[in-house]
Parts: sequence; structure tokens; C-alpha cells
Amino acid sequence: MIKTCPFSENKVCNDTCPLFVSPEELNEFVAARLSSIGVMDKADGECSLKMLALSQGRMIFENTNTRS
Repeated sequence: MIKTCPFSENKVCNDTCPLFVSPEELNEFVAARLSSIGVMDKADGECSLKMLALSQGRMIFENTNTRS
């Protein structure tokens, strides 16, 4: 699936998009942690909105207890 930038129609979300976060912009520890939990690919960047959604979803999943 092609990542799209919400600020311009039918544009790929890459380093030209204002919401794109490249691994070089993050400190090595943060990039490794986000990569290890599946939020971002360490080699490629990710749209910050998608990264935020994935991170919050993971946090909710890990901190929710359900009783069956």
C-alpha cells in the first residue's frame, strides 16, 4: 500500500511531506524501540499520524485487562 500525504491529493507520503518522520530524525534508542514493537520500519520512515495511531493502539492493548 502506498502511503499518502494528507496535505496534497494523491501524493506519496515521503520526505517531502511535512508529516513524514525519517529514522534519521529520531534518536537511535527511540527508533529501535518503535521498530521492535512494530510501529515503524527502522530502514524507512513513517507518517507521523500513522506512527501516533499505532503507538497509542499498542499502549492501549498492553495496558488493558479484560476478564472473560
